[in-house]
Amino acid sequence: MDGLTRRSLLVAVGVGLASAGCLSDAGGPAAGGGTTTSGRPTDATPTDATTTRATEKTTRGTDGATTDSAADATTGDWIAQASNSPDPSHEVTVESDFSGSRRLRVTVVRKATGETVFETTDEFSRGEHTLYNLKAADPEGVEEFRVCAELLSAGTSTVGNATATVGGATAATTTDSPRRDCVTLATNECYGSAHVRLSEDGSMNIIYAIC
Repeated sequence: MDGLTRRSLLVAVGVGLASAGCLSDAGGPAAGGGTTTSGRPTDATPTDATTTRATEKTTRGTDGATTDSAADATTGDWIAQASNSPDPSHEVTVESDFSGSRRLRVTVVRKATGETVFETTDEFSRGEHTLYNLKAADPEGVEEFRVCAELLSAGTSTVGNATATVGGATAATTTDSPRRDCVTLATNECYGSAHVRLSEDGSMNIIYAIC
């Protein structure tokens, strides 16, 4: 009888321990109620890997914005410096792709005074021709000059700002068109030279570089 009692007690104790173990493993509620959580506790801190990734992402974004801003500021400073740095050497050239010769009138006017510092009317054959350099006008610091070119028909002459056809009426030429073009150059490091381009199709325009 004593042996049976001991065995019964051992079985009862074993069942109780097993039940307790199952409840703990399943994360179920305790007998007295309460809340069971799964996964990371709410008060746990991020792992080192998570913190590192977030820091790297923030750093990359900040560095990118800083680099872009610095580049914009550097470009702006360079343009401002070039615009205020005198450079009188700017050529006026004629570049013709036309197989024959074309007649052109080219003028250079100092904008501050309206003085015509250069003027020519001539026949230009295929190729490149250098007509003038703004340094010949002896500019004071940074000055602006208006460069104009007009493509003339054969048998024309020029008087002042008008073009006259021999045996015909005189017509003013003050509007830019495929036969006339004007640009303004400043004697600073930001501007390049002015190139009067004559195309094979008979059109004419002036091109130049600027920062």
